[in-house]
Amino acid sequence: MGFGQLKIAVLFALLFCAFCEAGERIVVPDVLEIGRIENSKITESSGVVASRQYTNVFWTHNDGKKSETLFAISREGKSLAEFKVRGADFEDWEDVAADDHHHLYLADTGDNENKRKHVAVYMVDEPDPRKLTGTARVVSRWRLQFPGKPTDCESLFVYQTNGYLVTKVTNDRKAEMYRFSLSSREIQVLEFVARLNIDSPVTGADIAPNGVALALVAKSGAFVYRIDGDISRVAHHRPYHTRFKHEHIEGCTFVPEGLLATSESREIYLFTAEPFRVLK
Repeated sequence: MGFGQLKIAVLFALLFCAFCEAGERIVVPDVLEIGRIENSKITESSGVVASRQYTNVFWTHNDGKKSETLFAISREGKSLAEFKVRGADFEDWEDVAADDHHHLYLADTGDNENKRKHVAVYMVDEPDPRKLTGTARVVSRWRLQFPGKPTDCESLFVYQTNGYLVTKVTNDRKAEMYRFSLSSREIQVLEFVARLNIDSPVTGADIAPNGVALALVAKSGAFVYRIDGDISRVAHHRPYHTRFKHEHIEGCTFVPEGLLATSESREIYLFTAEPFRVLK
């Protein structure tokens, strides 16, 4: 090894140690493991969203039918608060989203066997994590139906007056995006928006609060579309993709440093490539 190469190796080692000292480690290029979910009640973190009114608060929940608790955690995975959801009848809770009006949206949209006639999205007022415990009561519900046949879905985001679902795909099929109106409380047939250039199972979604970008996580890593407030752009643009194969990544949310993602195996990751750093 030449002197120049040695200097580069030493510099990389020092940077790596700096991350380790901060409780972070590089797992692949542009991906850090930044924490681990410590609450033993969170056995399968299925969705995650950053609070838009409380600093360093992230809302997550367990996967499945028996999940009925919203958990607040920190960026590093420390337990902050727990709230029981009242007024929802979950069959398969898969994701959580937020809006600018202090609401959280809970996606009861999982359908592993593709047999549910209707799926549901519930809205609650965002709880105050400083209270530590309490209840989050459902204030609105949307009953939704996929056109054609039932479809498994694990991803939800909300933008302006609409909610959006992204299908989970198998057998190399392309993921699809559907829309529903937040202003209607009738049963809605979801409106097709776009077929995405993603053929890996999509397990989580988030839109930047400023509408600049849309991110998705899948079994093959994380994707980000630059949309500048126009959701329809996903139909015509290829996303930026950070490759990171992980069978258990389930949720994602934008943070200033990039895209934070949680996994059912408790790890918390950060995708740091420039296209993910859209919050200034």
